[in-house]
Parts: sequence; C-alpha cells; structure tokens
Amino acid sequence: MYTNNESKFVAVLNPKIETPKLMNALGHIAAGLVAKADNLDEMKFLRYKFKADWSAPTALSFYPFIILKAKNSHQLKTLHQAANEKGILHNVFTDSMLAHSAIDQMEQTKITNPEDLTYFGVVLFGNSEQLATLTRKFSLFNV
Repeated sequence: MYTNNESKFVAVLNPKIETPKLMNALGHIAAGLVAKADNLDEMKFLRYKFKADWSAPTALSFYPFIILKAKNSHQLKTLHQAANEKGILHNVFTDSMLAHSAIDQMEQTKITNPEDLTYFGVVLFGNSEQLATLTRKFSLFNV
C-alpha cells in the first residue's frame, strides 16, 4: 500500500459514458481542480527529473490519485452536493459542458435544471479520512 496517503485526489466517474468522452472529462476536471485550489502547496507537487538532458521534469503530486466508478449520474450529483456542503475542494463535468464553444457550454450549464444534467465525473482533493466518508460506496474503476 502507498504510504503517503494522509491526503488524496479521488475521481469518481460514470462508467455509462463512452470512454473517449469520459477521459476528456477527467482531464478537464483534474486540471480545473488544480486551478480552483487556493493553496497548491497542499497538493505537494514534486518534480521528477529524467536522466535524459532533453527532457523537462514531470510534476506529480506526492499524494495518490484514486479513480472510482459510480453506478449512475444520480450518485455523482449526490456526491457533488455533499462536497459542496462539506466545503471539500472538488470539480465536476456534466453533459452541459459538451457544446460548440466554451461560451455555449457555460450558458448551457447555467440554464439547465440540475435534475436534467448527466454527470460524467466528480474529482475531489482533501484529507483521506474525510473523502472516504463520501466515497466508500464507490468501487475501483476498471476498464
């Protein structure tokens, strides 16, 4: 078991979404989560240097990134609401975020009734014990 786990990243994905769309959503919500962070130092990004002199270092977090799956979109909506209520750093992707432009996506997201959204995924970062209370019902994502 990985020892550096007092905090972690957790992504919970909707396995009913086509894999290319799901991977796109995961990339967006993971990048967006970092952009939303008030204190990047809490995420403890490390620089991994390569022996090859032509390669720039890679930045990876000290903490694990766990990928889980939900049974359906409703479970993801419930997770989204719980993360909001508990003040946990999180980011989400819904079907309203698939449109012809960023402007269209933002407008669709703003006007769509929350009950009509299909959630692709939720990503969270925080204390492992606190995240476990929200994510223990989900299972590991497998392909």
